[in-house]
Amino acid sequence: MTDPRRPRLASVLTPDAGEVGGAAFGPGGHLLAVWAQGATGLWDLTDPGNPRPLSRIAAGGPHVTMASFRPAGRTLVTSTGESGSLRFWDIGDPRSPRELPSPFRSAPLTGGVFSPDSRRLAAFHRTDKTVWLIDVSDVRRPAKVTQLPASGSWLYTLVFDADGRRLAAGAADGKALLWDVSGAATPTVLTGHANPVPAVAFSPDGHTLATGGNDFTIRLWDTGLDRVAARICDSAFPRITRAQWAQYFTAVDFHPPCPAT
Repeated sequence: MTDPRRPRLASVLTPDAGEVGGAAFGPGGHLLAVWAQGATGLWDLTDPGNPRPLSRIAAGGPHVTMASFRPAGRTLVTSTGESGSLRFWDIGDPRSPRELPSPFRSAPLTGGVFSPDSRRLAAFHRTDKTVWLIDVSDVRRPAKVTQLPASGSWLYTLVFDADGRRLAAGAADGKALLWDVSGAATPTVLTGHANPVPAVAFSPDGHTLATGGNDFTIRLWDTGLDRVAARICDSAFPRITRAQWAQYFTAVDFHPPCPAT
């Protein structure tokens, strides 16, 4: 991707573990996790033209649906099985991953993703259709902290923004959800897609959220309330007058949302 206008194929990986569900880079970009039906594999990408397989996780086990590296390194979380199961792995030596004990080993949780500061893990609870925030400051003793309400539908994917203050999800009911994880628990619901939303991604500066839907569209959302308000005010003309305010908002003191020009 040196020239993004002319991407060049560097190599092809063959995990040999069934249908490939996805891939994720580890911190630094030299380690790649590839998850498939039969196993999750770790690959050395020090030389992208010659990727080397390092190890397999849960070979022959349940269907791996998601894997996420802890930004601090040394830990990988995988989501497995139709009923959901989070499994934590010590990958300090990526050639020999070791499973870590976890109180959530049998809980119906899936889609686990780490926050950028490595302190929290967000996961979707398949039974009650909520999002759990789990304290992983000590990854050997993870503990549930918060349960966030969702839309009541299946969530495909979760993603934190770059500073870890917001969390977004794409849902099967065509909605995208946006939480302020340090503020109100109720999410902002973004509507517009006509079909399920299996893909969401924040821009590096966090100002834009991209959502990809099964309606064959990608939508870009401005996540800054101040910028959205300014754009609306720029297009709102003429400004509401004191007389109009008194007519339509009789119980509210005159306080127009857009400044006079």
